[in-house]
Amino acid sequence: MQNWNRAFTNLIRNSRPAYWGNWALNPQIKPGAVGVVDPVSGEFRLVAADLLAVKVNDMPVSNTWLLSSEHVSRKEATMKLDGTSVDPETGTTVEAGLEVKWGLEKAGAIASEFALSHEATVDDFGSVILDNIDRLAVKAKSVSMGDGTNIAQGFGVVTGVLWAHSGLNVGSQEDSGSFSIAGSVSGINGMLGKASGKGSYLSTNQEKSIDRHLWPERSGTLAPVPVPIAYSFASFDGRLLIPNWIMPLGAFELVLVNQVGCTYIVDATLTYDTRSGPRTQKTQISGGLTKTFGDIPLDATNLKFHLRFIGMIHDDHYELHWPAPLGQWLNGQRHVDMWGVWPAATHLREREAR
Repeated sequence: MQNWNRAFTNLIRNSRPAYWGNWALNPQIKPGAVGVVDPVSGEFRLVAADLLAVKVNDMPVSNTWLLSSEHVSRKEATMKLDGTSVDPETGTTVEAGLEVKWGLEKAGAIASEFALSHEATVDDFGSVILDNIDRLAVKAKSVSMGDGTNIAQGFGVVTGVLWAHSGLNVGSQEDSGSFSIAGSVSGINGMLGKASGKGSYLSTNQEKSIDRHLWPERSGTLAPVPVPIAYSFASFDGRLLIPNWIMPLGAFELVLVNQVGCTYIVDATLTYDTRSGPRTQKTQISGGLTKTFGDIPLDATNLKFHLRFIGMIHDDHYELHWPAPLGQWLNGQRHVDMWGVWPAATHLREREAR
């Protein structure tokens, strides 16, 4: 069975790495909502809507949202309506219409198009959450996500939401599927973020089995309120706040990749602070090899990484610094690529693991 929300989340994270998708347009997702996120699907289950008193900041965003996977085609065509169709926004009869059709050539192909409204975030959410950690721990225990003091990863608070006026998510459960919507030109363009207005459609059509979620839900109507389409989430590891939780984390890893062909040997030293005191890890790595600094605890701060490319005449030195990896290393891992051929220059590149 296709996990639509996971596939949707993966697409979103190409541009918004800290966000989860809301494929089914669950209306319970809002800033400050307390609940549980399934780490496999990313689906949100509400536990308490109003446990926290939060201040919400609204930010404008670009109007158009358009995402699609591979094996998706899109066509627009003008069409003549039957002369009895009424645009729900203007109340006037329309004869000229527009049809948008998505071809979903392979099972699992998805398309997502929305007219964005705004992005809302909880103001100073770290302080708000930590000030209420005891109340949150009690709620976590009530749903078997903690012991009343410590909180398990996956339980937490929605910290940001991307809202849309209207739009759709569609995915094909079979090869050679398709889905289309038709309506007035202004209604369809408004619905998909290509024109102002609330957006609407008058009819839909599909071929093969399609998983579909439209806003507004019914044809010939206007959406009453914006709908959440993606969200960010803060969780815990015991009493430790994980500001942008996108997956279960056990410990951090720093992976060193000395590229094939590099003629330099590199000395590497990693230092960091923990609640139990400072720690140091060291290694040496030759060209073509990969080594990992593992078991870096989640409470580690002030990570400093020093590298020395050992040269015949002089050494090249580099240093990287991460003050708070818990907020910076979303998936718990960082890669550092190294290369250089003596006596030419040495190079270093930091990147997030994929």
